[in-house]
Amino acid sequence: MNLLFVLVNEFLDGEMFDEEDADDPDSVVIGSAAGDRAVIEVLGRMHPEANDFWDGNWLFSPVEVVTGGFTGRVPAGLRADELRSFRDELVRAYQDFGGVARLESMEDWLSLTVTVKPSGHVEIDGVAVDRMGSKNRLAFHITDLDQSHLPTMIDSLTAIEEKFPAVGKRQGG
Repeated sequence: MNLLFVLVNEFLDGEMFDEEDADDPDSVVIGSAAGDRAVIEVLGRMHPEANDFWDGNWLFSPVEVVTGGFTGRVPAGLRADELRSFRDELVRAYQDFGGVARLESMEDWLSLTVTVKPSGHVEIDGVAVDRMGSKNRLAFHITDLDQSHLPTMIDSLTAIEEKFPAVGKRQGG
C-alpha cells in the first residue's frame, strides 16, 4: 500500500479511495515548473459512482505550492467544474492577449488569480489553506512569467478535463 493511498484515506476519514486511481495522476503546473508554482494533482473522483453535479464532480486533488522559501502541500478537494471554468478563463485571457482567470474552490482550499497583461507579462496571486475551516493560509505572488507559459497550463487542464469531465447539470443553490 503506498503512502499516498494511506494519506488520502486518512483525509477521507475512513471513506475508501481506489488506489488504482492514484497510479497515474494528472497534474497542472500553475507557474514555472522550475520556479515558483502551484501544482494541482488530480488523483481521481471522490465519488466515482455518482453522476450528479453536486457529488460527481469532487476530485481528490492535492495542491503543492512552491514559492520563495516556502513549500506546502495540502490534501485539497477541488471540483471538475471549477477546473473547467478556470481553463475556459485562461483560454480567453490567452486568446485576447490580456485578462484574468480565477480558480476559487468551493471549500476554500485554493484561490488563484492569473492576470495576463497586454504586454504578455503574467502574474499569479494565490492562497492555499491547509485544511477546511482553518485560518492557516499560505498567500503567494508569482511573477517572472509570460504568456508563453499559458499553453502548457491550458493543455494540462484540458487533459484533466478529458479524463475527469464535469458531470451532471447544476440545479439549485
